[in-house]
Amino acid sequence: MFSSTRVGINARSQLLRHTPVAGPSRVRLVLASRNVSTIPIGGSKDGSPKSQEGSSFEDKIAILEHINRKGFPSDFDHSKIPFDLLDHYIPQPLAVVKHSGGSKLKDTLTWVKGRLSNSWLNAINLFFWARQKPFLGIAGLARPKRRWSPQVFLAQSTSPSSWLAPLRETALDVYIKMNEAQSKGDLKSLPGLSAGRMLDENRKRIKALGSDKTVVWKFHGEASPTQCLSVRSLDQDTYQAGGAKGAKQLIMAQVLMKLDTYQSLQIYDKRSGKLLASKGTPESPARVTEYVVFERRLLSPGQWYIRDQLFPGVELKKNSLGF
Repeated sequence: MFSSTRVGINARSQLLRHTPVAGPSRVRLVLASRNVSTIPIGGSKDGSPKSQEGSSFEDKIAILEHINRKGFPSDFDHSKIPFDLLDHYIPQPLAVVKHSGGSKLKDTLTWVKGRLSNSWLNAINLFFWARQKPFLGIAGLARPKRRWSPQVFLAQSTSPSSWLAPLRETALDVYIKMNEAQSKGDLKSLPGLSAGRMLDENRKRIKALGSDKTVVWKFHGEASPTQCLSVRSLDQDTYQAGGAKGAKQLIMAQVLMKLDTYQSLQIYDKRSGKLLASKGTPESPARVTEYVVFERRLLSPGQWYIRDQLFPGVELKKNSLGF
């Protein structure tokens, strides 16, 4: 079943849970909710899974039962299974927490507990990530020789030699490409760079701008190094022939990155060329700090993409799936 040992106590339940069945490295899908309207699988007359939207609840039950008996089809897209956003943590200065209006002692203890808990969860996740191949879900990146390393406690390090340095570079690259695609109104590229709430927001922004405006967005460098703040993941148990329990397998990973960059944004009227709005200029770019959640599905081909954006001191409001 999905493991909860590497997410905090606030992690929400998943749409699907797994229970073992006999068979080589196979898991059994069981519905944990009747809200299956977003499960991206349909069924043909013979019950074999295929892509089909608008299937009834009964159709999807039949498809899940087919998967229970025969396992996932080779072309099944695991990236379409909806997961909640995990319990990421944005560290804040103690001075900010103390001015929240509550008991200073209680606020201080909560602050210490939050920091220690986040550091521990980061270390546990990195320890298990170290046995995955490819490491960090980045093609061509070799996994560390030793899982037992001080590096598991350095998730928030910005050192070029830290384990997460390649992932920080990847995250910044995806962030830049997503903003470029959004500024160009490139709806075809956005699904590969963002998903869930972030993809919805990108589409809404493009639609709101309309086709009569020209958007010019430029990246002008980092104000401070990109930093990973929290590392979370979900795994599942695997079972060998005869029902023997195998090693856990990671199915999804999320990281919260702090991106502190210099940017410029200008919006022009396409016909007249008149400047309608501006934030920063190429000569004097604006400093923008954002906290962005990146996600990677590990059971299917793909890449890291942006899942959501968080804000310090603001509790995230999710729908039932958080997707």
